[in-house]
Amino acid sequence: MAGTLPSIEPLEHAIQGLVASGKLRVPPYPAVAVRVQEALGRKDAGLAEISRLVGADAVLTAAILRCANSALYRRGAPVNELLPAITRIGAAEVTRLLVASGLSGVAQAVGSLVSVRRLIWIEGLVSAVVCQELARLRRLRTEEAFVLGLLHDFGKVVASSALEALLEEGRYEGRWPLEAWASVVEAEHVPVGLATAAAWRLPPLVAEVIALHHGAPGTCRDPGLLELVRAADQVVALVLTRTRVSGADLARIAGLSAEERAAVERVIEGVPEFVSAFETPAAAAFVGSPRVVAPESTFREPGRSARLGVSISVARRPRLFQVLAVGEEGLTMTGEEPLPEDRLLEAKIYAREPFTAWVLIRLCRRAGAGYQVEVQPFALSVAQREAWEKLVAGG
Repeated sequence: MAGTLPSIEPLEHAIQGLVASGKLRVPPYPAVAVRVQEALGRKDAGLAEISRLVGADAVLTAAILRCANSALYRRGAPVNELLPAITRIGAAEVTRLLVASGLSGVAQAVGSLVSVRRLIWIEGLVSAVVCQELARLRRLRTEEAFVLGLLHDFGKVVASSALEALLEEGRYEGRWPLEAWASVVEAEHVPVGLATAAAWRLPPLVAEVIALHHGAPGTCRDPGLLELVRAADQVVALVLTRTRVSGADLARIAGLSAEERAAVERVIEGVPEFVSAFETPAAAAFVGSPRVVAPESTFREPGRSARLGVSISVARRPRLFQVLAVGEEGLTMTGEEPLPEDRLLEAKIYAREPFTAWVLIRLCRRAGAGYQVEVQPFALSVAQREAWEKLVAGG
């Protein structure tokens, strides 16, 4: 089938042309984050003013409340009001969370390549959290580390949106697997990222990290932060390919101390709730695209036959599925309703000993009157990993 696909190079060249001509569409930088940053620059600014600025936007307010109650920030009883949430998180850290929340709508907007953008967005949030934690341990600037982790690959999101716009113009015909779309985004994300940083007038350090994080020659004014981003990229690759990232996995990353490996391992367990805090209503949509060739399966091995139930909630409403097969990589299931691809969702798995786990929806395709879905366990805790291994082994 791959041999019959048209070349995707014209779209890649079109992206290059948009960058070269200065016609690339760049989303606006989150305005509330800018206003909060400006307020923090004044000596008379207090948390009440920060709360007022954030509270003017209901979506941002909800995101900050969810973050404050997530595993990464939870301390004591849940908070239900904005001012206590900002007090818990800290005004400076709220600013960078506002950047993440403000850009989440761009990353999750419904479109033909939303699956590509959703996964990029998850990668960016994981990178931001890991960079922040490593910066804390290395006594580097945590605020900048978080933003660098979040934005160094954001050019991939902008490139995906540009591809969607080109398709809407109707000048390009064809359909390709997601891997082909992702390869174009990967090839062009550095120049697109640099154009985005310039449009947003970000500090020179951001552009340097965007340009150099894949190992290109050049100098960076803060090599320590650049090294954090490079290490975080390796951590992200592990998170996306393993049901649980252990200290042994992290030991393969050069330069991480034992203390850092232990800290990163703990932080990763809180990532799913953190990612979920930035989900938008659009993220609940199942988007099938005629421009994307769906694979038969995302798993290398089919797994063993199994019969058990799984409940997965989308927008607080449970959807029920019947498991057909269990493998080391994940579950193959069927159900009457679809699930949004490349979205993190919490699942209740009704094994002999039921347990809950976060799963990444890797595939959702029509099958008869319903849907066939493949899900991959994501960032499991030690206890969840033990329950998962029992299930895979036939328990």
